[in-house]
Amino acid sequence: MLSPRDAQSTVAQLQAALGALELPDDSALRQEVLNLCDRLQNPNIRIAVFGPFNYGKSTLLNALLGDKTLPMDLIPTTGAAILVRYGEKTLSRITLKDGSQVKAPGTQILQEYATLDEQRRMRDEVQSVEVDCPHEFLKTGVEFLDLPGTDDQSAQDELVKTQLLTANVVIQLLDGRKLMTLGEREHLRDWLLDRGIHTVVFVVNFLNLMEPTDQQQVMRRMRFVAESFRSNLASGLSNLYRVDALPALRACLKGDRDQVEASGLPTLETALQRITHSFGEPTGSVSNAHLQEIQRQLTTAINQKITKSR
Repeated sequence: MLSPRDAQSTVAQLQAALGALELPDDSALRQEVLNLCDRLQNPNIRIAVFGPFNYGKSTLLNALLGDKTLPMDLIPTTGAAILVRYGEKTLSRITLKDGSQVKAPGTQILQEYATLDEQRRMRDEVQSVEVDCPHEFLKTGVEFLDLPGTDDQSAQDELVKTQLLTANVVIQLLDGRKLMTLGEREHLRDWLLDRGIHTVVFVVNFLNLMEPTDQQQVMRRMRFVAESFRSNLASGLSNLYRVDALPALRACLKGDRDQVEASGLPTLETALQRITHSFGEPTGSVSNAHLQEIQRQLTTAINQKITKSR
């Protein structure tokens, strides 16, 4: 991560490049650069949860937050990237593309603005979705990013690919009932490895629905996958965890610490605390991969503009 001085200098350079390009307001690159500038000035460490639809991403995040904060259902629901930050009270903030904002206590408005429509598409007018949440882990300068599921709509996939570059840590959720699909392996290579994203933790869900002997076989197979991925984690930290997300959430809501322990959630929580602590005092909290990708796109756009002007 960049020092405050370097972050400020980088923001100035990015803004100068935008000024030179004179991109329209609805340009995807312009919005990406503005988002990056915001991230460079945002000291929080961002943990993104990534995986196909119906793998339990929102359920896992709700368990980590200890409450039903994010929309979850039996059908794909998350239609926007939902950023969860610390706040003294739970508050939802929707920013629309026209610059207006909708705020409301609690998270009820997420059902209107952050879920998919009847055709399972994202709402076009939504720019960003943020939730303030009074959780102690978030108070340490950590934020969670609940991403839409992949492998359903191309627009959602593009959003996920873009948002992954803003994360400092990625949790890739796996369904223990399925072999790791070709699509998941391609995403692992194309969306993470090839883009310089290496701070990745694999979490296996749904093992509680399988027989004990099958659970052991699945974990052996998943361990092979995880070990073949060179995660950039602190020494002594595993990059593979088992969490039964729905039982974990139910146990959290009931205050049943024994069942929470049995779900595997505390082990993951401890690992995330150690991982985020290893970043040190957060400053310009942007991954090098994200910064380099945007700089590459800006350089290409500037060169194209110079060529056209000749």
